[in-house]
Amino acid sequence: MKSLAIEREFGSGGREVGMKVAELAGIPYYDSALMVKAAETKGISVGMLEEYDEKRSGSFLYDIAAYTSYAQGNSKNSVYELFSGMQKTIEKLAAEGPAVFIGRCSTEILKEKRNVLRVFIYSSETGKRIRRTMETEHVSEAEAKRLIDKKDKQRRNYFRFWTRKEWGDRGNYDLELNTSSLSTEECARILLSAMEK
Repeated sequence: MKSLAIEREFGSGGREVGMKVAELAGIPYYDSALMVKAAETKGISVGMLEEYDEKRSGSFLYDIAAYTSYAQGNSKNSVYELFSGMQKTIEKLAAEGPAVFIGRCSTEILKEKRNVLRVFIYSSETGKRIRRTMETEHVSEAEAKRLIDKKDKQRRNYFRFWTRKEWGDRGNYDLELNTSSLSTEECARILLSAMEK
């Protein structure tokens, strides 16, 4: 069985699909827990990782400062230590056996592995994303719209910063699933079938 690496739009239900696949296949599931593992590997506090994620909201000046520091040979730059720790953690966990990885550029980190299915999960109906976000995050419609815009921007910029690729570009993935027309269960079944080939 292959591992599964997922990138997903906020409010698309991608996390739920990944969890369902892991449950049905009886394999490990990794999302924010990767932050903890990366922190342990590199000796970086979890609080700092969370702070970094908040800063990575698309600040062009922050990107320039971080990249300039790295380009000048500052390999101890904590931003790059974080990604290096994340990359090593994902690679190590994938080598241990089939697993589900959510976000953190796992689709790109594992792209050279033949035993990994790389997937992008989206929803073509904004209304469904808004309703799902209202339910899962317990927020108003206006707040749900704001969250969707903010989170998608963060994910897009994070992916572009580390991979120099576009987050939603279908060329980055083996498969795309639209949760506007497919249920969580249907998506999970499709992915399980593809993982077993």
